[in-house]
Amino acid sequence: MIKKTVHLFVALIIISVSSCKEDSTNKYQLVIANASLFNTKTLQVEGNKTVFIKNGFIAKIADSKSSDISLTNTINANERLLTPSFIDVHNHLNFVLGDTVEITNPQEFETARRLLTEQYIPYGVTVVRSAGGREAHIPMQQSWMKTDPEYVDYYPTGGALVSMDTKFYNHVYVGDSTEVVRKIREYYKLGIKHIKVYSLIGEPEMKAAVEVAKELDMNIFGHIENQIISIEAACKLGLINFEHAKTLFLEVIKEYEKASVDLSQLPPDDQENWRYREYEIFNFIGADSPSILKLIALFKENKVSVTPTIHLYAHPIGITNEALQLSLHKEDQLSWSPVQFERAKEGYEELATLIYMLHKNGIILNTGSDTYEPGKAILSEMLLFNELGIPMNEVLKIASLNSARSMNMDKSFGSIEVGKKAQLILFDKNPLLDPLNLLSKKTVIKDGYIWKKK
Repeated sequence: MIKKTVHLFVALIIISVSSCKEDSTNKYQLVIANASLFNTKTLQVEGNKTVFIKNGFIAKIADSKSSDISLTNTINANERLLTPSFIDVHNHLNFVLGDTVEITNPQEFETARRLLTEQYIPYGVTVVRSAGGREAHIPMQQSWMKTDPEYVDYYPTGGALVSMDTKFYNHVYVGDSTEVVRKIREYYKLGIKHIKVYSLIGEPEMKAAVEVAKELDMNIFGHIENQIISIEAACKLGLINFEHAKTLFLEVIKEYEKASVDLSQLPPDDQENWRYREYEIFNFIGADSPSILKLIALFKENKVSVTPTIHLYAHPIGITNEALQLSLHKEDQLSWSPVQFERAKEGYEELATLIYMLHKNGIILNTGSDTYEPGKAILSEMLLFNELGIPMNEVLKIASLNSARSMNMDKSFGSIEVGKKAQLILFDKNPLLDPLNLLSKKTVIKDGYIWKKK
């Protein structure tokens, strides 16, 4: 008995020494010790944690030990906040590459990928989904599908599907249901797993798109505002990811038009006035309109997600944070009167109220840029969410786990868990203590490597 006990004791010592030796070698690609880990599922901070990364994935999470900082390839977080990286679910490449640019030369693919990456990763965004783009760019996007620690992960959609031949470069015309099925299967064979539908799609075509996407386990999302198909009809057909909170107001104004409601006080719906008209539509309808409340209830019942893109309406009227140093692009340089700007700000408040109501009713919100300087726009979107009254811990969840779930990719992204990709942000200053710390210096981990601009 004593002999067996001695042998067992020796074996335990050998295992312990072997374990220490194993952890002290290059077993792990990267170790982040003494971190305050933000749990996007519980919305709590778990202090004194060490994250072990191997082959680009989180291999182990444990309580920190003093010996952890002596391991090879270790960052001592010194109790700084560690979060999942952020996600942009609504990108258009033309906002990065230019409206008239078509890149078809393979020798230019890497340059474009680096340009895209530098618009995102410095701001903590490592995962990007297209919201429709030029089919001419599909070969380039295919070349980006193999992920690389140096570059942002990009998930293309092909063109946004429409049943009217708009000739717009981000749209793809599908004349009937058969064409829809053919086009989506074509995309699937190219490795594309995400589909975009636009409000200029007919009900039969929408039905076919939802059904074939479900059959192929493809993620489908849409910009729907009752131009041809209504939000309610799209919901009934199974669409659960909706783009732009503004579309609820635009849906209702279409109902008013059909009901011959007097809309003469609104600006005309033309090229010169359409933008100001949208702010005035928000004012005209109001966030507490019974029609808006009905749509919120519809979204709640169908468990949909919404990508608000509130930044698009805050930036042109000077509401975004100055520290972001966002450029006012040509279309944002509005020549409105002071009265119009004040009316636009009132309209913005109605839009902001709607977004807060969506959140309070349990509607899943996502982060999407849909504009120039998209990485900065995501941070702006997050700060604007917080200014609506959404606590910062929930904002961090919106930008990570919620957005990953809307992409059906939460098995890989959105939380700090064993088995998920090591795409993380280590903040110098804690945004949970001060939201503006979201803009502070940050260390971005991409696939287990500390990302640095080349």
